[in-house]
Amino acid sequence: MEKVYSGGFTAQHLYRNEMKIVVELQLNGLSKEKIKEKAIEENFFHCRSEAAIKDLFPRVYKRTDMLDKTLKNMLVNGSRSDQNAIILYGFLKCFKFPRDFVVEVIHYNMKKFKPTVTEGNIRTFFEEKEQQYEQVRNWTDQTKYKLKQVTLKILVDGNLLEKSGEGYEIKPIPLSRELYEYVEKSEQYRDLLLLTLND
Repeated sequence: MEKVYSGGFTAQHLYRNEMKIVVELQLNGLSKEKIKEKAIEENFFHCRSEAAIKDLFPRVYKRTDMLDKTLKNMLVNGSRSDQNAIILYGFLKCFKFPRDFVVEVIHYNMKKFKPTVTEGNIRTFFEEKEQQYEQVRNWTDQTKYKLKQVTLKILVDGNLLEKSGEGYEIKPIPLSRELYEYVEKSEQYRDLLLLTLND
C-alpha cells in the first residue's frame, strides 16, 4: 500500500537561509551539481560534516524545485513577509501531512471565524486521519506526538500560527500586491493563497 503520509518531515525545518542561498545560485545559472559542490567546499549551510551537508542538500533542493523563476526572484529580493510565504509554501508542497493540517484545521477555522486552533482541534485532526488511513493508525504515540510538535513548530516559525495560552492564534501571512496578483493568475501556484490564508 502506498504511504499517504510521510513522517519524514520530523527532522526538517523551514531552512530559510539555506533556501535563499540555493535559489540565488540557481538564479545565477548554476546547475544542481555545481551548487552541491559549492555547498560542500564552502559549507554555506554551516553543517558539522560533509555527510550532514549531503543529507541536507536534497531536502532544501527539493523545495526549490516547487518554485518557478518569478517566485525564486521574490524569495531572494522580496519583502520578509513574501519570503516567509514562499518558504512556507515550499515546505507545505513537499509534505502532505502538515499541508492537510493547514487546509483542514487552520484554514477551516479561519473561514468559520474561529481565530484560534485548540488542542481539541489538533486531537480531532489526528483521530480523523486514523479513521481514514491504516498507516496513521499504525503510528506509535511517540511518532504522533513528534509529528504534532514539528508541524506546530514549523507553522509558528512560518508565522502562520502564534502560541496563545493553551492554543494557537491564526495569523494570515501578509502578501505584497505583486506576489498576490502573480499567484492569483497562476493555476500552478494559486494554492499559495490558500496555504498562507489569503484566499
